Amino acid sequence: MDSLLQEITILPGVLGCFVFNDEQQIAGSKMPPIFKENSIKTIGNLLNRTIQIGNMAQLEFKGVEFKYNESLLVIKPLPKEALLIIICEPNANKSLISMTTGMLTEDIGKAMSNPMAYSAPSQPVAQDSPSTTTSQQEKPSDLAEIDADLAQILEKVKDALAMAIGPIAAPVMKDTIELWAKQGSTSLVTLPALAELLCAEINDENLEEEFMTVIKTITG
Repeated sequence: MDSLLQEITILPGVLGCFVFNDEQQIAGSKMPPIFKENSIKTIGNLLNRTIQIGNMAQLEFKGVEFKYNESLLVIKPLPKEALLIIICEPNANKSLISMTTGMLTEDIGKAMSNPMAYSAPSQPVAQDSPSTTTSQQEKPSDLAEIDADLAQILEKVKDALAMAIGPIAAPVMKDTIELWAKQGSTSLVTLPALAELLCAEINDENLEEEFMTVIKTITG
């Protein structure tokens, strides 16, 4: 559960999030330390009651937002009448948050049913050995096939992509660069072709426009 919620909290403008289940308990939390457990439960209870009032009026709950001067609360429904509650900055990218939570909803639901299946496995302590050292040294970087002069620019492009699609930006960038390389030479001149390929991966008109605006500042 923690790793799934972490994918939400690393989004730009997200301050924290937690899952409030149908038993009125906190099923998982990635909230700032200033929010104590009792405070989080109080928030969850109040929001749950608000939604229950809507249910009594036979209103289907698909999500709700509460905007304050200094924060934004985004509430998303989860399986088994649980709630995903996200606390953001007022200017947070709601489209990106919605896209990310949409991809994670099913996994969060499974994590509530079977927490052990989504717990991080214990990692054995690595022993120093010639074979381990060689393996680490030979591991190529994501940009190993790209001219060194482009590497810094492509890192900035990847950061811009992360602002649009969140934590999946790195693998998407890697796969798209490979496709871009197959089309011909990889250079600053052909960078617009890479940007077009990445826009196809974003698949959201508003986010694409924001991404391209950033790309234009990167390429000058």
